[in-house]
Amino acid sequence: MSRLLLIRHGQATFSPHLEQAFEDYDRLSELGLRQSRALGEELASAGVLFDRVYGGPLERQRQTAEAVAEAYAQQSKPWPGITELPELAEHQGSRVVRHALSSEPEHEQALHRLSSRAGGDGQDVERMRMYFTIFRRVTRQWARGEIVPPDVPESWQAFRARVGVGVARVLAEAGRGATVAAFTSGGPVGSTVAWALGLNDEQALELAWLVENATVTELLFSEGQVSLKSFNAQPRLGASDMVTGV
Repeated sequence: MSRLLLIRHGQATFSPHLEQAFEDYDRLSELGLRQSRALGEELASAGVLFDRVYGGPLERQRQTAEAVAEAYAQQSKPWPGITELPELAEHQGSRVVRHALSSEPEHEQALHRLSSRAGGDGQDVERMRMYFTIFRRVTRQWARGEIVPPDVPESWQAFRARVGVGVARVLAEAGRGATVAAFTSGGPVGSTVAWALGLNDEQALELAWLVENATVTELLFSEGQVSLKSFNAQPRLGASDMVTGV
């Protein structure tokens, strides 16, 4: 039996200015770097040794893998070279939402109301919560095929097919009894778990929303059989403010 550990990146940089929410998203925040180091320290201390490591092409995915690799090096544990796998990149949901906010009055007006609110930590948290309420509403419509933005070349269904190709490669290249890591994002994790459980497109999206930063989802596989062992396992980070989902 072989093991595949799907690892979501640490917290990314998310702007409280909602019109530019994802402008600088593709890099880890300081908290995201700490989460990734903590995950690496826990995996290395637990004696988890990887035969192969894959990573998506996004900067936040690479930074997470590098932070985990550094923790292994600090404990003098072996770490294989990382194979970049483009299929592990995240979906186009942020572009879909940008399109909806700029072209659909209902969402545009909601964003305007959020952006006009006063600042302050409490208000920023509330604005972010409401923004992601809109985000989820729009991406659900996208997953159901109710929104088809002309400037977004990859549908949710095409995204899931692309991730499936990448995961199939990972499984095929793993040797018997291998332990493999794949550094990716919430969308590919949710999609892969849904595939393993036989769930539909919308259920895959709902699973993706549950995946927190720097968490591990483990699949067991052998001779064409794939089973879910654990989902969204959080390392022992030591403080509640280390648990995030952005």
